[in-house]
Amino acid sequence: MKRGLLVFLAVCAFAVAMVPRNRRAVNTEEEEAPPKDTVRTCAPQTPCAWSIYDPRNKLIQINITNTYCICGEGTACLVIEDDTATKAFVHKCRDRSEGDFLS
Repeated sequence: MKRGLLVFLAVCAFAVAMVPRNRRAVNTEEEEAPPKDTVRTCAPQTPCAWSIYDPRNKLIQINITNTYCICGEGTACLVIEDDTATKAFVHKCRDRSEGDFLS
């Protein structure tokens, strides 16, 4: 009985020792938004924002803005498509005169 308990404790100790102790630290302050001088203009195919919605009634739950690029002068971040696979309205930079996908 004691020998079995010792073997069990030894196996547990080895299993715990094998778990990696180093984890990647993520600084959320650095990931919020890049400095102004590194912000780029969004390419036409790059989303500038997403509106995640409830698929039952399409009410928007949360809006997510792309922090890595912004729309250039004369363009606006407009809803261009409804991506049903991700349950999100996709916004892309377009000429203001084009209007929204939802209009």
